Amino acid sequence: MAARLLLIEDDASIARFVELALDGLPDHDPQAPAVELTVVASLREARAALAAGGWQLVISDLMLPDGSAESLLAEGLALGAGAPPWVVFSAGVQEERRATLAARGVACLLRKPVPLMELLDTIAGLLRQRPPVSAAPLAPPPVADPVQQHFGGDRALFDSFRSGCLARFADDLAQGHAAQASGDAAALRRVAHGLKAVLVLIGEPELAAQARALEDATAACAPGQPLPPGWEPLAFGLEGLRAAAGLS
Repeated sequence: MAARLLLIEDDASIARFVELALDGLPDHDPQAPAVELTVVASLREARAALAAGGWQLVISDLMLPDGSAESLLAEGLALGAGAPPWVVFSAGVQEERRATLAARGVACLLRKPVPLMELLDTIAGLLRQRPPVSAAPLAPPPVADPVQQHFGGDRALFDSFRSGCLARFADDLAQGHAAQASGDAAALRRVAHGLKAVLVLIGEPELAAQARALEDATAACAPGQPLPPGWEPLAFGLEGLRAAAGLS
């Protein structure tokens, strides 16, 4: 039975590179199992694929059109019994974030662009440790209750705090849009930095992961470089929270 490999990558060129690399896997390592590759290009597609289960290996980019793959890791999809090992592509990760990714179950970080031999060695090594299994749905990860986790069970206090945050998101959106329009990486980083902790406190881990990823990406942005992607999906998520609360 072929080992099932899930690639989460929106760049068609990178996806094609991985596909071609896998064609050469049997010649590179005769002991590696045959591989069946599935490619998805967004968090939404990735969640559906991961929910179906049966994967022996997941390879993922961090930055995707609808957010950061860190939100998937934050949900525990790389941890626990039966979870597949994860390999993450990254153009560069700071040491603190590297430790966070490892704690969330990432088995290996590969720097983009990854050399062919390094990619094949990594895939073959991980697959030899994971014999093919029949597809089985993953149990949904437990969802932390922010009221209990951060507010001592005081629902009224949580609701008051959340309402105030949703109202203040109007200022964050204005500042973020201004920074994006002017190409000001430092200003955009400040906005993302302020949002990441607040979003955790109000029970929005996916958006918090997007904000954290944007903060890291803008910190690595050299003067004169284009801003990294990530603000638009984060802003869309903030606007969605405000709309759901009846705020314009």
